[in-house]
Amino acid sequence: MSPDISILLTIFWQFTTISLLAFGGGGAVLPLMEQITVRQQGWLSPTAFISGVGFGYMVPGPVTTTATFIGYQAAGFPGAVAATLGMFLAPVILAASASAGLGKLADNRWVSAFSTGATPAIVGLLAATVWSIARHTISSWAFAGIAVGAAFLAARTKLSPVLLLLGGAAIGCGAWALGW
Repeated sequence: MSPDISILLTIFWQFTTISLLAFGGGGAVLPLMEQITVRQQGWLSPTAFISGVGFGYMVPGPVTTTATFIGYQAAGFPGAVAATLGMFLAPVILAASASAGLGKLADNRWVSAFSTGATPAIVGLLAATVWSIARHTISSWAFAGIAVGAAFLAARTKLSPVLLLLGGAAIGCGAWALGW
C-alpha cells in the first residue's frame, strides 16, 4: 500500500525547509532535523533518530543519509525519495542561481557579520540537540561514559567516526553482557 500523497508532500516540504534554514554544514542541520522530525512530526523516537544519525555518519553524506532514513521510516521508499529530494532540490536551485555573484558576497561585511553571529548560535543549537537526545537515550553511567569518551576522542584525535561508533557499540554490548 502506497503512502498518502499528503505525507509525501509533508516530508518533502519539511526537508526542503531544513535544507534552507540550517546554516553551517552537516552538524548544524541536526538540531533542526531533530526538532522537526522527532518533536514536531513524531516520525521517529529520539532513539531511532540518534540511530539514524549514527548510521548516517558511517557513510559519505551523513546528513542526506539521515534524511533518507527518516523519510523511509515515515513513509517507506516513497518517503525516502521525498526526503532526499527535499534536502537537495532547493539548495541546488539556489546554488545554481547564485553562483555568478558568490565572489562578491565573500567580501561583503554583512555576510561576514552574519556568519560571525550565526556560528555561536549553531554551536548552541548543537548543544541543545545533544542534550535532548542524551536525555532520552543515555540510561546508565556506563552509557554516559561511552558518550563522553566518544566526544573526547572525536575532538582530540583523528579517529574515524565509524571506529568510534563500532567501539561504542562493542563497549555497549560488553556492558549489557555484564548487566550494567
